[in-house]
Amino acid sequence: MTQNSDPIVFVVCGAGGVGKGTIVAELVSRDDSLHLSRSWTTRAQRSGEADGAYVYVSEEQFEARIAENGFYEWADFFEHRYGTPTLSVPTGSDLLLEIDIQGAVAVREREPDAVVVLILPPNRSEQESRMRMRGDDEKDVAQRLATSDAEEAAGRQLADLVVLNDDFVTAVDSVESFIAEARQHRSHS
Repeated sequence: MTQNSDPIVFVVCGAGGVGKGTIVAELVSRDDSLHLSRSWTTRAQRSGEADGAYVYVSEEQFEARIAENGFYEWADFFEHRYGTPTLSVPTGSDLLLEIDIQGAVAVREREPDAVVVLILPPNRSEQESRMRMRGDDEKDVAQRLATSDAEEAAGRQLADLVVLNDDFVTAVDSVESFIAEARQHRSHS
């Protein structure tokens, strides 16, 4: 738990299918002082996707939130919009964002002290398999794979920590340890 009343913004980012959602869910289950912000999207919920994976909204609702300056960042991505809402974080908690690389860049511009963790897949074949298992359609899988190399390169330049998600427990433990180190560093600053 953070001792600072000013929350740390932790960003877990990566290309589609790297496993960031699974890692973030485990982090939140282990640490109740991480306040997870759910991204908004204008796309429909995928078959089998958890109800809380996103806040599913209409184009009009998304536009209204933009007009209120209600996002840390937002982007058009493959014919849909995604955004990370600004919100108040409970006292004693830190903010955890699970977003793509483009979003992480925008958050870092707005919050220069944000702590960014890049998640990488073991390989493109596994990344593709994960996207198919979660129900992405073929067009989205192809588009996401086509942009993965460029996203990964941009993420490496941005990240404070790069984690290879080839063993789930090891990946979560690495991120959890890094969060603890960042909190320790902040409390001594």
